[in-house]
Amino acid sequence: MRRGVAGLVLVAAAGLAGTAACTGGDDGGDAKGRKEADPTASPDPLPRTPPPARQTVASSEDACDFTGPFEAGKVKPYLPGGPAYEGPGPHPAVLFKDDIAVDESEPPQLPGDWTPDFANTDTQLVVCQYDDDSHDSRTVGTCTYLGGSHNTGDGVVDVQSARYVFRVFEAATGEPVTKFALDGTTSPQQTCPDSALYPATDFQLVTSEALADRLRPFVAGRR
Repeated sequence: MRRGVAGLVLVAAAGLAGTAACTGGDDGGDAKGRKEADPTASPDPLPRTPPPARQTVASSEDACDFTGPFEAGKVKPYLPGGPAYEGPGPHPAVLFKDDIAVDESEPPQLPGDWTPDFANTDTQLVVCQYDDDSHDSRTVGTCTYLGGSHNTGDGVVDVQSARYVFRVFEAATGEPVTKFALDGTTSPQQTCPDSALYPATDFQLVTSEALADRLRPFVAGRR
């Protein structure tokens, strides 16, 4: 049920190293004006080493086991040492999707007030979306793209039904919280991206509202 288009975004981080050089010459002065160290003075305290920043796992593949047929034993904590999933909501959550061609701007999306802080140190839940390959898809509509077909004008893309499995894990431990399935219900106009490779097939998506309704007791409620 994948679109078959792989995208790879490389983010290059450049480190800047600063160097300090000290130069000096013979000032020609004598030692009379120099102050001797006070033997009673306290030495400067040693510089404190800041604690290491919390690190998320390397990828969503580790946090959700997107690498193949799902195996619960392969799921790793998304935020080791992070806050426990407990207390009153909202419990900050992140959403990952098992689709090599996914557009992160397309539905479903989590509500904005469920988003972790910028430093991503307070995430409590990881929501993972998987294609349900056991679902028998059927054509529910089409989308037309200008210039999609060689020498024959516009290209018509089928829109097919789809179902998705969602698994929710505690970010700090990788322990499962809940699992459920939702059907894609978006219209062809909501489903098809603005541009696409041709030929292609698009699949209905879960709406943001439908996903939020299922997750609300776990994210917004008291644990």
